Parts: sequence; C-alpha cells; structure tokens
Amino acid sequence: MKLPNGEILMHADVPYDPVKAHQYYLRTRKLKGRKKAGTQPPKLTPAGGRKIPKAPPKKHTQISDLNPQQKRELQVVARARVEKAQKKLNELNKKLKDKLAEAKKAERDAKKPKTAAEKSKDAREAKKYRQAHKTEISTKSKAKRATDKASGKDTSNNSVEGLKKQIVAAEKELATAKAKQKALA
Repeated sequence: MKLPNGEILMHADVPYDPVKAHQYYLRTRKLKGRKKAGTQPPKLTPAGGRKIPKAPPKKHTQISDLNPQQKRELQVVARARVEKAQKKLNELNKKLKDKLAEAKKAERDAKKPKTAAEKSKDAREAKKYRQAHKTEISTKSKAKRATDKASGKDTSNNSVEGLKKQIVAAEKELATAKAKQKALA
C-alpha cells in the first residue's frame, strides 16, 4: 500500500497488503466464548494431613424475616446500646467541663501574684524537699536531660485534647447505635 507521499507502508519487514489483511479478518472474525476451566486445582491440606474444620457460614437475615419476639429482643439490645453510649458521652462531657474549669482556675491563680508569706513558705518547703530527696532529684534531672527536649508538650492540654478525641469517638459510637436502633423500629 502506498501512502499519499509515495512511501510504501511496511508491516514486519513486509509491504502491507490490505486485501490479505481483510481476508485474515474474515477468517478469524467469529467470536469465541470463554473457555471453561477443566478441573479445579487441588485443595491444600496443612502439614500433618489433618483437615481444618470450616466455620459454618453466617446467615444474614433481614429484619422482616424475624419473628416479633426476636425483633423485640433486638430492640431492647439496641436501646441498651444507645443508653450506654449516651451515658458514656455525658460522662466525657462532664470530665471535659471539669478539666476546662480546673485549667481556668489554675490560669487565674497563676496570674495572681503571691504574697511574701506564701513565697517564703514555698521556699522553705522546696528546700526541705530537696534535702530529703537529693538522689531522686539528681537521677530525674539526668534522665530528663537525656530525653528529647523538643517534645515540650503541656500535660494539662494533653488531657483536654484526649478527652475531646474520646468525645468525638463516643459521638460516632452513639450515632451508629442510634442508626441501628432506628433500623429495628
């Protein structure tokens, strides 16, 4: 076959012949279905030749297939699950509220300057403590220097953040429990 610019079209070092290509197409155009597998591959058995028992398949039943008593039992379980999740969420919210109030109080107290009597009392107590716990203090300070100082996280803030994460998880748990309860209603 010649191209418009006069070159001959080549295919695998042989000039392209459209008539021959069309005849090949006509010969092979019949659709061939998928070939079925002849045999299944042999099942593997564990070392020792013993068979592993299969667990019975789980039955996925629809709510509409259940009898009224089973449905009531599932509703009771779902209600208990929702109440438990709600109780957990309320407890976490209360803890968070207490932590935030505690943090505000500590911040307020930190801003208030100490009196001379409080300062001298704190100094006496600190001196007494240092004398009584010399070895503990030295080992703690050595261990502290050995650890990475880059972490620098505030522990009171961590507990508040941890509570917030727990609250988010509890809210998700409550939402899923309510959805399951609604599906049973």
